[in-house]
Amino acid sequence: MARQTLVLDASVGVKWFSAKGEAALQPALAIRDAHVARQTQIVVPDLFYYEVANAIVHKKFIPTEAVQSAVANMFALGLSAVSIDSELLAASVELSRQFDITVYDACYAALAQKYDCPLVTANPRHQGQDLGCQVIPIEEWPQEL
Repeated sequence: MARQTLVLDASVGVKWFSAKGEAALQPALAIRDAHVARQTQIVVPDLFYYEVANAIVHKKFIPTEAVQSAVANMFALGLSAVSIDSELLAASVELSRQFDITVYDACYAALAQKYDCPLVTANPRHQGQDLGCQVIPIEEWPQEL
């Protein structure tokens, strides 16, 4: 069976390290576990690491040591991180303008287009939009597949 490729945005990655009050935690953990079990390949822009770390560092209930541990664990997962290049950034700018979303958010959709795979997100602004790739709300994982 071929390994499925997914692009995850940071809204899903945050759930891995900030379980308190997180909706759709189970599907987010299931995707992470499928990646660890090599059933799924998670592809992210390198921006993902900054965004997840930024989100969890601002959750005051998470101690600094736990944030540092989360950062180390994020890298230990072996996600396929893609560095930004002019082509990916240009596609992100186009999507940003077209859909009135941030360039940061558009980067995930551009990456999903590049890899011709779904984008899984917990960001309600992206759900229901045709961003040029299949967008799967985390709450619908894995029923859509």
